[in-house]
Amino acid sequence: MKKYSILMVMALIFAIGHSFGQTFKTSTGEISFVSKTDFETFEAVNNQVTAAYSNGKVQFRVPINSFIFEKKLMQTHFQENYMESSKYPNGSFKGVIVTPEDFKLSSKEQTVTVKGTFNIHGVEKEAEVSGTVQNTKDGVKLTANFGINLNDYEIGVPSNLMTKISQVIDVKVNAILTEK
Repeated sequence: MKKYSILMVMALIFAIGHSFGQTFKTSTGEISFVSKTDFETFEAVNNQVTAAYSNGKVQFRVPINSFIFEKKLMQTHFQENYMESSKYPNGSFKGVIVTPEDFKLSSKEQTVTVKGTFNIHGVEKEAEVSGTVQNTKDGVKLTANFGINLNDYEIGVPSNLMTKISQVIDVKVNAILTEK
């Protein structure tokens, strides 16, 4: 009888887990950004982004020290002077798909709007981000392109560099999440 009860409890837990939907995750998502002005362009990429998707909810965690620049000096300035990565080691976003209202995960690429909160440089700010979601044979593919205004996150740029660093940084997200 005891063995039967344990099996019933395990079956119930399994059924409850599946009734709440699938969870997809990655620790190798990619976020890149570009700062482009008339005087200088610089870009960086980070392939150590963790992300999760479940039931229309998405979240990302970005280790600041994992952004790689072409020039080591740019990387050092970015981490130490602008992002203060020893004080703020991660950036993050947590949000929920708000449009389309009847969103269901599908093999068809769907344009979505996600409403959530960014936490960058220790500053939380609500935002809406447009992107795409698609259930592929490799997993759930999430993409987005958006801008981050440095002033919104209290990221100061010295006045002598104002012409070299864009006030709005163009960000691209590309992640494939697998079922966990």
